[in-house]
Amino acid sequence: MTQIKACCESIARSGFGTLQLTDAMLQDYRKIIDGYSAISPATKESFSFIQDTDGFFPLGAEYSSIEGHPDLCERFCYWPVHAPKRLDSEFTRSAFFTAIDSFERHISELAQELMDGICEEFGVASLAPFRLASYMQLCVYGAQTEYGTRQFAQDPHEDGHMLSFIKPNREGLVLVKGASLEPVRLLEGEIAVLAGSLLTELSDHAIPAAYHAVLAPHYPVARSSLIYFANPNPKQLLKSFFRRKPMDLYGSANARHIGFGNHPIQLP
Repeated sequence: MTQIKACCESIARSGFGTLQLTDAMLQDYRKIIDGYSAISPATKESFSFIQDTDGFFPLGAEYSSIEGHPDLCERFCYWPVHAPKRLDSEFTRSAFFTAIDSFERHISELAQELMDGICEEFGVASLAPFRLASYMQLCVYGAQTEYGTRQFAQDPHEDGHMLSFIKPNREGLVLVKGASLEPVRLLEGEIAVLAGSLLTELSDHAIPAAYHAVLAPHYPVARSSLIYFANPNPKQLLKSFFRRKPMDLYGSANARHIGFGNHPIQLP
């Protein structure tokens, strides 16, 4: 059984799976995680495009469930659909940006292949290419003392996407299953794959969304997590897997995107 097939079956059953990254993707991942600290505040400020949810965002710019309870991380977002507009910026020629671009190209291919496999599991047609509606996000949690009495650095939630690919550099990610918290432990070369609320809707609730959170550490320690969010192609009118009900899944993605404190998705 191939790893894609095994991951598809696991997601179809539980909403969670894992995949092995290639050596090239792992090299890019390390360049991204290690390179963030060298980026100057001036660069972060100049390369921030709030209307597109693209570029750098300061601590607390997004929240998972409660507006007054923000995620305790800085963010860098990369949308390939917006990349051509940024080419005049010197930052796009940096090693960090080059690694982000390279990782995104590889993970988007994996995401499309995995989604094709999930559709095959349910005997439905493959989805149209969705790369240009999807994006990367790097979450950087500093070695903060601001956690206070908070249990979570990111509150329990389900992602408002079809699939989320999450690669943290240290522990903290947990699956929330009722009153229990199940730590997600990955090998060095593995990435976690979580079903989002859009895939639950598309599958007529056959695939459960992976409810998850990030625990606040017991002592100040830095943590980073690289994520790829797979969104549906806005030009494809989808039908649910079993009831064959027409769905505006892109509209649902946009509503959830706004619901986390972001501006509406801006696509050409």
